[in-house]
Amino acid sequence: MFGIDQISWGQFIQFITGALILWNLSIVLMALVNKKNNRKTLFEDDQFTPVLSEGLQPIAVSSKDYPSELIPIRLTEAILLPVSLYEETGMDDGYPIECFTNHNHPQLPKILENIQFQS
Repeated sequence: MFGIDQISWGQFIQFITGALILWNLSIVLMALVNKKNNRKTLFEDDQFTPVLSEGLQPIAVSSKDYPSELIPIRLTEAILLPVSLYEETGMDDGYPIECFTNHNHPQLPKILENIQFQS
């Protein structure tokens, strides 16, 4: 059907290569033609003036326009600040991993008493 069984791989590769070369040449030619047109598509390159062009109008601002206290100095309610009980104790040599993996380790209760945590 359509003679596909009679086409060799060499002819098929030549056809595909020729089609790709023609496609790439057409893209290059279109780029060259569009480059000659030199269309400016960037906003910065646009030279038209807006229809409603208005000049800038200065606005006078005075301190009388605003209230004297924007933020009150004294707050009406107390703000609670969180307290951290962590104290820096310097370099720690650490504990071997066996102390934590073995639940019957004799040093584990002493280690857990010294660990500081915050919940």
